[in-house]
Parts: sequence; C-alpha cells; structure tokens
Amino acid sequence: MKNLIGLIVFILLITGNLQAQKVVSADGGTATVNDYEISWTVGEIITGTVNDGTTVLTQGFQQSNLTITAIDELRKTGVEIKVYPNPTQDFVTIHFSKTMEKSKYSLFDLSGRLLEQKQIKSTDARIDMTGFAKGAYILKLNFRGSQPLQSFKIIKR
Repeated sequence: MKNLIGLIVFILLITGNLQAQKVVSADGGTATVNDYEISWTVGEIITGTVNDGTTVLTQGFQQSNLTITAIDELRKTGVEIKVYPNPTQDFVTIHFSKTMEKSKYSLFDLSGRLLEQKQIKSTDARIDMTGFAKGAYILKLNFRGSQPLQSFKIIKR
C-alpha cells in the first residue's frame, strides 16, 4: 500500500512540473506601431521596475511571442551580422560589422527555390521584399564565394 501511495505522489509531482507557466489576469492587450509591438496584462505579479526619469517600465511574468530568425550558428568569428527588421513588410537590411570579402546572399522560399542571389559589396545590403508574397523565406549568407556564413528565417507580412 505504501508503494502505491508513493507511486501516485511521484506521478503527481512529475506531471505537475511538466505544465507550462500561465498568467491569469483580469485584462490585457496588444498594440503595434510600425515594427514595434507591446503587450500587457492587468493583475499579474510585478518582478521588476526600471525608471529613467521620464518613463517607467514595470515588468512581470508575461512572455511575448519569440521569433527565432538565425537558423544556424555563425561560422566565422570576429564578425557580427544583423538582419533587420524581421518580420518585414518591404525591405530587409543585412549589416556586417566589417567588410566581408566576396560575400553574397541567397534568398529561398520554403520549398527551396532560389528567388534572388546577389553580391554584397559593402557592410550593408538591402533586399527588396515588396515583390514577394507574405510568408517565410530563408536567407543564406556566404563569403568567399561559397563558404557558408549563416542562415536566417525572414518573415514577410
């Protein structure tokens, strides 16, 4: 009998720890301006407050939707790559912290079809996404011709 009770308690403890965190609040909402989004809830526990003299930001447990855009690890150290804004409606900018010799980008749809491929001749490149349908795309960056550098998932709204 003790073994059965112990097993039941063990199962309850394990299943209780597998549940995701939830916020039960009285109210809340989301607002979007340009490419920035803010969401809030009313009635959740405060975990921290920051004040710069003109603006007060109070934080709690609410977690926003996380969009992961880098698909793989950066394969060359000593360079920082930024791809923004993502998601986008019209243009995507690729920024390298330093000039990369013979670098290029390739833009693919999710079926693997090559849509665009161009050389990057400076630290910044701009991709015009206005002609593409809403959806997800894969952006692959290469340097010195064909050596892989990093890949990103681009969302077109």
